[in-house]
Amino acid sequence: MRQVITSSKNQRIKDVVALGKGRKRKAAGLFGAEGEREITRAIQSGYVPESLFVCTELVSKEFSVVLFNIERKHNLTIFEVSKEVFDKLAVREDSGGVFAIFPDRQLTLSKLNLPEHALVVAVEGIEKPGNLGALLRSADGAGFDAVVVLDALIDIYNPNVIRSSLGTVFSKQVVATTSKEFHEFCKDKSLTTIGAALNDRASTHDELTYTTGCAIVLGSEAFGLSEFWMEQADHLAKIPMLGIADSLNVAIAGSIMMYEARRQVLAASKK
Repeated sequence: MRQVITSSKNQRIKDVVALGKGRKRKAAGLFGAEGEREITRAIQSGYVPESLFVCTELVSKEFSVVLFNIERKHNLTIFEVSKEVFDKLAVREDSGGVFAIFPDRQLTLSKLNLPEHALVVAVEGIEKPGNLGALLRSADGAGFDAVVVLDALIDIYNPNVIRSSLGTVFSKQVVATTSKEFHEFCKDKSLTTIGAALNDRASTHDELTYTTGCAIVLGSEAFGLSEFWMEQADHLAKIPMLGIADSLNVAIAGSIMMYEARRQVLAASKK
């Protein structure tokens, strides 16, 4: 079924635009995603679109076929909108003329599906959506089992998180919780906690063992690892800094540690 919307004052359009704000997303239990890659990855990861907004003059011929299959499979309404209306919905300029609304997933620690010797990465108080998105991409690339957002200042369905993650936010188990709850979870699941910190007590990151199940814990961009984790983490790890800078971007630091963990797991599997 298709409907045409030509006015940005249409109430449905206003409701979708409102989802750009975190509190509106949370209240509605919905989020918006734009772009062929992001929408495709969401659907491949089991998200079912509630509605689709399409600007036909911007959509590629290839994705038009995909849209037809989505429309038929899920029996949903596609709203054909003018470029003016679509510009109200889109956050970026290269979204390819397609915007989807999805119900969110409220995953909790108790619902995490983790294998034995799981690899988890957690980040506390992260402020920049781009950093969280980049961290999600690395977690996806390094094959981590879950990403945990601690004491969250942003939500995982922030449009810039979705964009910077290249849609990998949909492929990972992602949970938002508190540091204390996560610490208890790690103890219960026998996950070794490794906090990233430039500290005299910290070992170099590649001197630690990640193969028995671990949670890498990263601090915020502004303040680094909190006192809670400095005291409660089983180990502290530091990445050598050989220049004049005293720290790395949180997503880069997390990526280095995650790939070290993956390297160790692969090496152990070959023995």
